[in-house]
Amino acid sequence: MSRMADPDARPYEDISYPGEPGLGEARPPFAADNETTRWLFALNRKGIRPGLKRIRGLLEDLGHPERDYRILVTAGTNGKGSTTRLLARLLQDAGHRVACFTSPHLLRVYERLALDDRPVDPDLFCRTAESLRPSVDRHQASWFETLTATSLAVAREAGVDVFCCETGLGGRLDASNALPHEALLLTGVSLDHQHILGGTVAEIAAEKLGLLKGAPLFTAVTPELRAQVFEAAVAAGSPCHFLDELARVDDRGEAWDLATRRRRFDGLPAWRPPALRRNAALALLCLDELAAAGVLDLPPDPAASLRAAFLPGRFQRVLEEPDVLVDTAHNAEALGVALTAFLERPCAGRRVVLFGGLADKEPGEETGRLLARADAVLAAPIGLPRSRNPGQLKSLMDRWGLAEHNAVEVHENLVTALRTLAETLASRDALLVCGSGFLVAEVLHALGFRSLEDTRGTRAAGSMLKGLRT
Repeated sequence: MSRMADPDARPYEDISYPGEPGLGEARPPFAADNETTRWLFALNRKGIRPGLKRIRGLLEDLGHPERDYRILVTAGTNGKGSTTRLLARLLQDAGHRVACFTSPHLLRVYERLALDDRPVDPDLFCRTAESLRPSVDRHQASWFETLTATSLAVAREAGVDVFCCETGLGGRLDASNALPHEALLLTGVSLDHQHILGGTVAEIAAEKLGLLKGAPLFTAVTPELRAQVFEAAVAAGSPCHFLDELARVDDRGEAWDLATRRRRFDGLPAWRPPALRRNAALALLCLDELAAAGVLDLPPDPAASLRAAFLPGRFQRVLEEPDVLVDTAHNAEALGVALTAFLERPCAGRRVVLFGGLADKEPGEETGRLLARADAVLAAPIGLPRSRNPGQLKSLMDRWGLAEHNAVEVHENLVTALRTLAETLASRDALLVCGSGFLVAEVLHALGFRSLEDTRGTRAAGSMLKGLRT
């Protein structure tokens, strides 16, 4: 039984788990940049507290902004952020005014809310958050609940007509479950956050299925979960759409086509890793059905919309010659996907991986087997208290049988690891940074990126890597 579902003496709202980093004197990119974000980060002291009472109180105080636009909610262990962004881009190109709320952020907290594919204005976000302070104090709202309510209020002020929302943690007791939605998308379910959501995939799925409330469900879950998902959807009165039943993919290598029961979508971008194609297919299936019902519109050229979508931290190439890719994969399933795509990606030189992670995240044995196939592996701690330290990273390498690999190095800190890479990477090599979104954030900051907008275009690696040598 999951911790969230555990009927112990304490009510759900009294159970507290550690929150995200951002407290104390953290270094950039984890430090607050003004007094408002310092207050927001300080809300992490309240930790993660499952429950809907506080977010409902905030929304009532705001006059229920969630009722002023249509909402699409995306849940899932992996892929929910990219799916949410793809939905938002498709809807924007269909003529809708779209807000996109995702988490966590990488370089600046304002990245969590985008309006028509651009980060919210920091001043507007901070003013709105400040106006919520009395309500946050009254309800003792958490960090994530406050960010959710702030984003909903900003979206109303901006006049959006669609709000695309990624769940935070689980679903049943996540703040997103206080929102009415036109559709729920469930990408898939695997092991993550077991200390909160439960020790089995079925238990974690039950928490995510707690979001069902009568609106249609679109899902790409694996076959072993289909019966559970279908039964939960029937019980909630939600029409259930399984991606593998209602859509067919024709992979042509350089592009792929998708056929639903109503139309074909041709020439879709052949992203690596293939999981991104699954997420795009799920988004298109959802919008195809909603368009047929007259709820929302599809863009005139879905393939062009997907090609234009910005997916930061999702196998994203930020530098070239040598290629530097960043992926926020942090659990066993996601790491397997990212590392496999990296090893299969054409490369004229060496394939090098920079790995790090949080101490409470289990990367799985397959991660070790895949790392053994790289030409070189550097492991380094992240500049946060929750990071695996050098000793823990070495133990992980030992467990995977990589300790004797002459191309595996465990560094005392990220600075020395990056300097080594700057000195040894050749222009034909490729580097993948993975293991944690916080590692990706710290590497991007060290390279000189100060916002996600800076990463929209791939830059030449030469001068940026040169700066790391000093």
